[in-house]
Amino acid sequence: MKNIIIFYISEFGGHNKAANNIKEALLYKNPALSVQNINGFGYFYPRTERFADSLYTTTVRHFPAIWGRIYDRKKVIKNLSPLRRWVSAHTFKKLSGFIKKSSPDCFVATQAFPCGLLADFKESFNCKIPLIAVVTDYHPHGFWIHKAVDKYIVASCEAKEVLINNGVDKEKIEILGIPISFKFLNRHLKENVAKELGFIKESKSILIMGGGLGIGPIEKIAKELDKSAASFQIITICGKNKKLYKWFEKNKQCFKKPLFYFGYVDFINKIMDFADIIITKSGGITISEALAKGLAIIVSNPIPGQEEHNVNYLLKNEAVIRADEPQEIGRLARELLENSEKMNLFKENAKRISLPDSSLRIAELILSKIS
Repeated sequence: MKNIIIFYISEFGGHNKAANNIKEALLYKNPALSVQNINGFGYFYPRTERFADSLYTTTVRHFPAIWGRIYDRKKVIKNLSPLRRWVSAHTFKKLSGFIKKSSPDCFVATQAFPCGLLADFKESFNCKIPLIAVVTDYHPHGFWIHKAVDKYIVASCEAKEVLINNGVDKEKIEILGIPISFKFLNRHLKENVAKELGFIKESKSILIMGGGLGIGPIEKIAKELDKSAASFQIITICGKNKKLYKWFEKNKQCFKKPLFYFGYVDFINKIMDFADIIITKSGGITISEALAKGLAIIVSNPIPGQEEHNVNYLLKNEAVIRADEPQEIGRLARELLENSEKMNLFKENAKRISLPDSSLRIAELILSKIS
């Protein structure tokens, strides 16, 4: 039995979701496979994982400018290289034991930290196990770069050029997309979704999301949308943000428009099939899902760094509108609802650059490496 190990970090971010989507596609292609998803940070550094998760979440939520100043800076990457090598060296013994125990045929990494760790191990011990790096944003940062990576999977020609300009052999790079669930290939009729989830079938709808962590001024955006004279319903996804969910639970009666709110869901593909417009952060997974469903997309308050790069790519392709202030978001959403020609243009551009079968393509590449 072939054994594939997929490394990610953090239980709540897009890297974990990407790993799950790849596993789902691999087992769909070949149910006889053994596929393990491993939280690389949690497995090798269980005592510090919670602290690191908390530090990252606090920084991007409350001090995004700080994150933007350090993200993908060549000087920062250079200064951290000795620390990275030291961390890798102190992990090799545990990693070696893991390899002997699990006998993997292929490594896949959906985040740069475990990717670098595995690449350092391959280089230091002449390890021949293939390593595939799956970049989950539209612009790869410098920590992905390592000569021991066997294949890079990216979402666009621009991402490929970034890697080539940083010394990666172009033959190592495949444009297969950011891995979303192949469930997004299915289309659910609006009337069926409305019946299942209680939505109003005849009404337009605006979906508001803030990623898996429910980050962003979602309450303010919802309240601003509620002021609009246009007729539509509001659907909000709170993710893991329990405080946000309780706020909607407490304030639902204050809304004039029909309001539906959810916590973390595994049927976002159905909700996206029903929605007309999505207002969201610009994380790679969520954006790729929205593109696959051909939604009119308004991106709001991207995290400096990776999400800013995502927005720049999407704006260049005229696939999104950016607005950061709730009042501006409300105005733009109303304009889209009133101008079907403009809304349809954004929907068509979204579909044009989407790769809805990305996880299946990635699974095929992985299987080719172990056949």
